[in-house]
Amino acid sequence: MSKDDVNKSAFHMWRTLIAVAHADDIVTDEEIEFIARMMEDVNFSDEQTAILKDDIVHAKNVNDMFAGITDQNDRVQFFDFARDLVWIDGDFASEEQSVMIALYQQHIKDTDVDTLVGRTKLEFEEDFGLEPANEDMTITEKKRGFRKFISSLRRFFVGS
Repeated sequence: MSKDDVNKSAFHMWRTLIAVAHADDIVTDEEIEFIARMMEDVNFSDEQTAILKDDIVHAKNVNDMFAGITDQNDRVQFFDFARDLVWIDGDFASEEQSVMIALYQQHIKDTDVDTLVGRTKLEFEEDFGLEPANEDMTITEKKRGFRKFISSLRRFFVGS
């Protein structure tokens, strides 16, 4: 594997995504196209490409693939892609739902929240140079500022 190849954790993220597509025993054209579009600009090695092609044809154990995603950022990216993938064909099958719930539970179990919180940098509006023009802000303006602050963090809480 050269230094430009996809690392093991990211590679397993892609393999897990393909395994999820197999969860309902039907890999639709929409799912294949979605995965292909997402992988289009990823620099896989020849060996990795061969493995991914085999994964598309032969279903792999989704839990084994997910266990290989060791980087939290890769896990977050997986859940972002997987959410879109399971809906791409218009049918979020019960098998796909079960797999996603199990993976999410595993993710929560494996996640060291203290480490993630320690790496999260929170800044207030004033830190961004968005200080109010005058000190006499109305209560409505203060509420709007707080709502804006919370909304900016929404993706960390709900993943969107």
